[in-house]
Amino acid sequence: MNSLDALIADTGAADVMRCLLELDAEIGKAAIRYIGLFRPAKSQLSWARTAKLLNELMPSIKAESVERDGVSYPAPAAAWIHGFTETLTARDAGRLKTPLKSHGYLYEIVSKWQPSAAVAVPACPMPADAAAVNTKLRQGVHALTQWAGEDWLKQEIAAGFALLAAQNLKGRPAAQDLPILAALWEQRLMDHAVARGEVKLIAETDRLRIQTAFKALQDKQEWPNVIELIRALPPRLIPRAMLAKSPPDRAKGREELAKVRQTLSRKGSEK
Repeated sequence: MNSLDALIADTGAADVMRCLLELDAEIGKAAIRYIGLFRPAKSQLSWARTAKLLNELMPSIKAESVERDGVSYPAPAAAWIHGFTETLTARDAGRLKTPLKSHGYLYEIVSKWQPSAAVAVPACPMPADAAAVNTKLRQGVHALTQWAGEDWLKQEIAAGFALLAAQNLKGRPAAQDLPILAALWEQRLMDHAVARGEVKLIAETDRLRIQTAFKALQDKQEWPNVIELIRALPPRLIPRAMLAKSPPDRAKGREELAKVRQTLSRKGSEK
């Protein structure tokens, strides 16, 4: 029960986590920002969709090659970082319409990459101690799992932290400090709910809100603070079941009406 899959109940989120841990940190961050180009204008990408898009890229990234029109082109790490960056630049310049429907534009840029186009990016930016970094991260996620236990709010915070940590964001807390920071975020979220008159957070109404808020932090380049998470929370919706009115008690209504009639009858006889 202490595996990553147990921590992140959503299999799509677990798959995203796995992909990010397998990629070099720089490629992982660039890939997540690129995947954001597939996001619909008025909604968030689901974890399942994010995982699907990443898995479509993984074989080519690992093989360090890309195929266009039946021809294979070399594509080392620098080529992919260049491709992700140029695709985002094209969106910002208005040359690329979003949401994207395929990886075609990216593949075209990567296939035309030349070493001189990314001289500032090492051809193999994987740090020598990458395995040690991943080991520490996994230990941090394991600690988050133990901290979360069976509490739904802690589980959602732990899952959000695990996915943010896998992106190796600037300012990421040390792995051993993740549970401590998670506990602080939990307290701030509960305090925020009380301040808004919500008394407490409940799974039925707030689990999806927490998930959505963490997804909104997905494109951050620096480790966010809890205020950013709170600002990203969508409005609280009350489930229909809680809004449904209880059926009228007709028998009790008839009984009350009979009492009123008896009272009126007594007052009439007294006159």
